Amino acid sequence: MPENTPHTRTSSVPNPRLYSPRNLRRYRRLVVGLSHKLAWKVDNDHILDLYAALTAPTHLDVGPADAHFLLRAPAPTGPSGEPVSAALRQIHLMDLNEGPLDYCTPRLAEHGLVVPHRHDVLTAPWPLGDASVGSVGMFHVLHCVPGASLRHKQTAFTEAARVLGQGGVFIGSTLLGVEDPHTHNNRLARRLQHVYNQPGRNIFHNNGDRLVDLRAMLDLHFASVELTVMGSAGVWVAKEPRR
Repeated sequence: MPENTPHTRTSSVPNPRLYSPRNLRRYRRLVVGLSHKLAWKVDNDHILDLYAALTAPTHLDVGPADAHFLLRAPAPTGPSGEPVSAALRQIHLMDLNEGPLDYCTPRLAEHGLVVPHRHDVLTAPWPLGDASVGSVGMFHVLHCVPGASLRHKQTAFTEAARVLGQGGVFIGSTLLGVEDPHTHNNRLARRLQHVYNQPGRNIFHNNGDRLVDLRAMLDLHFASVELTVMGSAGVWVAKEPRR
């Protein structure tokens, strides 16, 4: 474990009002359509390309929200290069809030066997076995969970590495704190982050999140890491989990 990596762990607090069915129905328009484009400057086509290229037949999505990208990505391919049928796919969904699980499970049913898990991303162990999935997706989750820095959210990286099988891939993104010198935050992004990080709102917890710590956590748990900055976000593709 590197120096300055905290030994203490935090836990998330559910926010059922934020992740209500009404808000999830508006998620695509307000978050994917408007916030990504106007505030965070996240390229939705790039995120969809990651899902299309790297999602495995057995996949875990952490914090699925409305499953926007999972629903739009093509079926993963098997060893023969042919798309894997829904009968052979298994999609695990994990979230501390029941709303996204209830919302996404029936919508993904045509894509494979959907297995919901109500569990905190910061609590180990996750309810999956060692090396049990071929891919893990964790998009826009870590900035929503408590922790003074990304080093305090280490459990998310440790568990992602544990549940990934040989050759598995971990894809994700998180919004970094506005004071991170590597990010590119416009006025709207700064304003939203200030509002969302207000104490007691339980929306964002990323004032202390920095790209250097994201790199450290990924390098600690994966031997191969591609990490880029996209507007306000750090976006990664991590392979070769360290056991």
